[in-house]
Amino acid sequence: MKYKLIAVDMDGTLLNSASVITEVTKTAILQAIDYGVIFVVSTGRPMRAVENVNALFDEDMPFIVFNGATVVMGKSRKVLFNKYLDVASAREIFKIGISRGIPVVLWTGERLWASRECSITRKYQQISGADMAIISNIDDLAEQDIYKMLWIGTPEEMNRFQREMSAFFGNAVNCHTSRPEFLEFVSSEADKGSAMAEIGKVYGIDKSEMIAIGDSYNDVSMLKYAGFSIAMQNAPDDIKAICSHVTLSNNNDGVAAVINKYILQQ
Repeated sequence: MKYKLIAVDMDGTLLNSASVITEVTKTAILQAIDYGVIFVVSTGRPMRAVENVNALFDEDMPFIVFNGATVVMGKSRKVLFNKYLDVASAREIFKIGISRGIPVVLWTGERLWASRECSITRKYQQISGADMAIISNIDDLAEQDIYKMLWIGTPEEMNRFQREMSAFFGNAVNCHTSRPEFLEFVSSEADKGSAMAEIGKVYGIDKSEMIAIGDSYNDVSMLKYAGFSIAMQNAPDDIKAICSHVTLSNNNDGVAAVINKYILQQ
């Protein structure tokens, strides 16, 4: 099989534990692009938080951001796909989070909002690199498009709340952890797999010609969609179980190993 597209999660996959793309992985990515492969970063982050990857490319590559709520071209900023949270769901997510004492953050485009300023939301702000505004009433944003909302807490809390909120919302909202301490909410029509399908339409690439690499639960949809799914060695066992192959860890250039074996040697 000649693979034409590779979609790669960012945290825990493309980035090592120091949040760095190694020179080995950078070299493999650029060789894959020279080979004619479409390289897609697929992340829960906003576009502003992946500019370091975008800067590696001379070509205009698609980026899946906000866990599949948006697909945007890195250089031209052309938007290929957008799915927003509906107002009623956003209101419920905000209200329930506040009632449980959970810090809630959300994104409207590249704008970051938080239910309160505290050490947890300040840490998230530092990770995102965005300015943060405080919002006490979600209805104040009723006229704006909300791409993603997050609850932030301990991994134990977020695992429990993920089960509860998935049962509460059913098919109305996609709800999953990204980092262990982040529980993320996006539109039911927004996920990384659906975003890959939209990119495939633009480039005329079938899912059988796609590779997806990930390490966490927000990657499940793209791992199930791609013709060849690969888990990182550092992924949980249930993520590995749904994949066709397991590569090296993010601290051992697992993405580069995939590119070298399945792209450059194909």
